[in-house]
Amino acid sequence: MDFDAIDQTLISELQANARQTNRALASIVGLAPSTSLGRVRELERKGVFTGYHGHVDLQALGRGLQALVFVRLQPKSNEIIAAFTERMWALPETIGIDLITGAEDLIIHLAVPDAETLQQVILNQISSFPEVFDERSSLLFGRRRKTVIEPIEGHSSAR
Repeated sequence: MDFDAIDQTLISELQANARQTNRALASIVGLAPSTSLGRVRELERKGVFTGYHGHVDLQALGRGLQALVFVRLQPKSNEIIAAFTERMWALPETIGIDLITGAEDLIIHLAVPDAETLQQVILNQISSFPEVFDERSSLLFGRRRKTVIEPIEGHSSAR
């Protein structure tokens, strides 16, 4: 997809603050509110915006200890990976799952209240899955995520 300067500004602005009013957004990009709304809806239709989310502080939710659990499954098949992923996704402690290449097959991002809970989830939930060949975990001391992601010029999507 090609994005003009207005699209790029809309994308950046909504990522930075999705709660701003359409009138405020229109003012920033220099369009009438109806035109701004039409452009945002078109970006949604094209799949650029997949949702609008509130960010929470895990510490405030009593889940201040985070860990990444790297899992290797054996044997590997689409069915086994799908079943394991669904089981892990159903755990309230899971806040993310990444399917990866390399020595491990998945990374499970957990957020728990304490080390004892982390141990129980790893031993009783993750390692108890019969196809788990190996797992290793790392505590996550900090994490930075970009909240505003802009298109890279010269690269287009084939959507």
